[in-house]
Amino acid sequence: MTDTLDPRSADFLVHAAEHVGAAYPDLFPHQRNGVAFLLSRRKAILADDMGLGKTRTAIVAAREQHPDGPYLVVCPATLKLNWQREIHMVEPGAHVQVLNTEPLDPEARWVVVNYDRLTRFAGHLADGDFAVVVLDEAHYIKNRSQRTTRVNQILAGNQPDTVYLLTGTPMTNRPRDLYQLLKAIGHPVASRFYKFARRYCGAYHNGHGLDTNGASNLDELSLMIAGVMLRRAKSEVLDLPEKVRTWLPVDTPVKRVKSDERRALDYLAANPAREGATWFTFLGLMNKARHTLALAKATPTADYVSDIVESGNKVVVFTGYTGVVQTMLERFGAAAVSITGDTPTDARQVAVDRFQADPNVRVLVGNLQAAGVGITLTAGTHVVFNDLDWVPANHWQAEDRIHRIGQTRTTFATYMYAPDTLDAFVANLLETKAQLVAEVEQASVEQSSMLETVVELALRGDQPLPSAVTIPLPPTMGLAERTIDTLEQFGGPKESGVRVHRFASKSGKGVVYEVVVNNGTATCECPGFNYGDTCWHVKSALRGDLSKALPD
Repeated sequence: MTDTLDPRSADFLVHAAEHVGAAYPDLFPHQRNGVAFLLSRRKAILADDMGLGKTRTAIVAAREQHPDGPYLVVCPATLKLNWQREIHMVEPGAHVQVLNTEPLDPEARWVVVNYDRLTRFAGHLADGDFAVVVLDEAHYIKNRSQRTTRVNQILAGNQPDTVYLLTGTPMTNRPRDLYQLLKAIGHPVASRFYKFARRYCGAYHNGHGLDTNGASNLDELSLMIAGVMLRRAKSEVLDLPEKVRTWLPVDTPVKRVKSDERRALDYLAANPAREGATWFTFLGLMNKARHTLALAKATPTADYVSDIVESGNKVVVFTGYTGVVQTMLERFGAAAVSITGDTPTDARQVAVDRFQADPNVRVLVGNLQAAGVGITLTAGTHVVFNDLDWVPANHWQAEDRIHRIGQTRTTFATYMYAPDTLDAFVANLLETKAQLVAEVEQASVEQSSMLETVVELALRGDQPLPSAVTIPLPPTMGLAERTIDTLEQFGGPKESGVRVHRFASKSGKGVVYEVVVNNGTATCECPGFNYGDTCWHVKSALRGDLSKALPD
């Protein structure tokens, strides 16, 4: 195809895209360019926006890179049958084995397995001879976990020539979450986590261990990964219809809801240790409060959905609770289908197909985790969230089940919230995140939980109420606030900017170490800091105790 060209050259990308376009004329231009990018790198991350057809792009790239196969796809359980379908659309008649409980078929050309099955199959898969390994929704391995260990076991065993990671949420604004992804493709910056954390996560010792939640040297990190990660926003490559997001206040039995919320917050105020059994007890109380609130909103949500259905439109309803799913199914009867964590994989695809093709099915009600990723629901024009999740990315991904390739009409995303409850805090922060993403075209959306921030606002008594027109925005919890929090942990004042202090060594006569405090974080030249990320010089500077510092 392009054997005489340097894979890293612009000419290679142009010729590869032209070849792919001729061989696969149904691909969109951005998909052809995506295939060319993957062919030029062999081990890479395709981080396109949700809904841009990463699955088809990866299938074509795998076949072009290694026509003889075999291929391994690891994905969430909800996407296994979708992968089988997409593979057959590109390669009709291909032997695709979707692993459940049966033994691995050595004759399979394509093997599709979900992350949760890796414990059962990792040993067999590690002994395979896969030319290409694809990790879909690759952010599933962003943390150290059993699934991450199993993925690494498979990659180490096969040592595949080609590895593709697909994710719409690469999390480049939280470098720690990139480490395992970069390790999976063998990127040199991911050779050691400690070194990576010190350089790119603003790592510091918080008195208990190494805190790696921050970010540092982001411009350098972006340059380092630019050659292995391709990210395109839908606004850049598709002429999709508009997406309109609205916050809709609903009436609820506030007294009952507030009672459960107050019990959780009062417990935390009286037991401020946010770890161990205390924290788990608080989470239990908080989940009970959220459950009460979700059920209280179910009837108003059903009324709103009914109005949409009567206007001739299809609706997708998301919730985190079985009781809400049941309310919707009882309300809409045969006109509704559902997808929850208990829905078998084949039944999930049936529900999707019925919603997409059956004119009598007007509502799909889904669990936010089970139905919020990897499926296409473009027959719908409205997506309604009965309850609000702590994690912003879960909402954005769910919205894009209908706002993706194939959508020809305006998408309406409606968030039901109950004023004067925890919903107000969550809704306000979600809108803040949404506006930031829209304004700066961030390369990722935050996938961390907002629980701590919501609780802090609630304990302070703040009550910012969103509306469809004007959203009062609180300060965002970005890197600047993170570093100030670091300073406050040591009892220092709130401040920004740079301070420099000098301390004499206790063991080396005449040796002076310089401490630089930069926006609340500190570094020191002494061997102790370089070895363990902290030293008494840094602690003294952060506490404001400069009695042992040398005069300027």
